[in-house]
Amino acid sequence: MKNRVLFLIFATLTGCGPVYYVPNTQNVPVMKNKGQTNLSLGLNVSESTDGFELQGAYGLTDKITIQLNTDWVKSSDDASNGSGNFVELGIGYYKKISNSFVFETYGLLGYGSMKYSENYDYLQEIKANFFRLGLQPCISFSSKYFIASLSGRFANINYNSISGNYYEVDYLKTNNSYWLVEPALTVQAGFENIKLQIQFQLSDNLTNSNFSQDYSLFSVGLKVNLNSKKK
Repeated sequence: MKNRVLFLIFATLTGCGPVYYVPNTQNVPVMKNKGQTNLSLGLNVSESTDGFELQGAYGLTDKITIQLNTDWVKSSDDASNGSGNFVELGIGYYKKISNSFVFETYGLLGYGSMKYSENYDYLQEIKANFFRLGLQPCISFSSKYFIASLSGRFANINYNSISGNYYEVDYLKTNNSYWLVEPALTVQAGFENIKLQIQFQLSDNLTNSNFSQDYSLFSVGLKVNLNSKKK
C-alpha cells in the first residue's frame, strides 16, 4: 500500500498510509439562557484514529455564547507512531425559536499540531501546525430528557510550519489549504441535566474530491448542564 500521511484536524498520522484529515466532534450545546454552562467529555473513532475530547460552553448573555473544545488523538494502529492535539474557541449567537426548538450559529477558530515518525530502513518523520477557521449553524429539538440536533460545519484548514524528511513534506507545503463541509447528527438522552451524547458526522472536501481523508467520525460522551435557569 502506498505510504500516506495521516493528518487529523489535530492531525494524527498512521503508517498505513495517507489520510490527511479527520474531523473533530462538533460542540452543540443547545444554549437556552444566560449563565447556562455545558461541560462534556467523550471518545471519538474514525477510520484511522482514536481520540479523547473535552468540550465546554457558556451563555454570556441572552443572545451570545462561547465554547471551548480540546482534543487529543493517536493512531488506532498500534504499529503507527502518530499523535496530535487541537484546541478550538468559538463565539456564537443563539435563539429559542419555541419551547422545543433552539437555533445556534458559531464562528470557530482552532489551532493544532501533529508529529509522526516511522522507522523502516531509516527514520522518517514529519511535524506540522495548522489553523482551522469555520462557521457552524445548528438547530435542535429539545425536551427534558431528549435532544436531537442537526448541525453543519463549513471550514477552511491551513497547514504551516511543516518540517521533516518524510516524502510527503513538499506535497503538503504546496497543497496546504482545503475547504470542507461537515454535516452532523447529535442525539442526547438521559436525565434533565446529565445526558449520554452520540454524534455521527460526515466530512466532504470541496477543494479536492480526491483528497485522502477520513469521511466520517463517530463519537460518544457524557454531557452535563450546570447553572441552567428553570423556565
